[in-house]
Amino acid sequence: MRLTINDKEAEFTGNTLTELLNMHGFDDKTGVAVAVNEIVIPRPEWQFHVLEEGDEILIIVPVQGG
Repeated sequence: MRLTINDKEAEFTGNTLTELLNMHGFDDKTGVAVAVNEIVIPRPEWQFHVLEEGDEILIIVPVQGG
């Protein structure tokens, strides 16, 4: 299926948000936040959230600095 991930078109052959994040190198312990179609998905729901064709995913990675 075709998705938009952080404003870039991408193909995805999995089903869930967890599968997508694992494919991009993020796991349960990685400090990221995720929104699907502008709705933040809580971490406990990642494994159950089924993605659909055309979904827009925003992966937010915190950056430390000063």
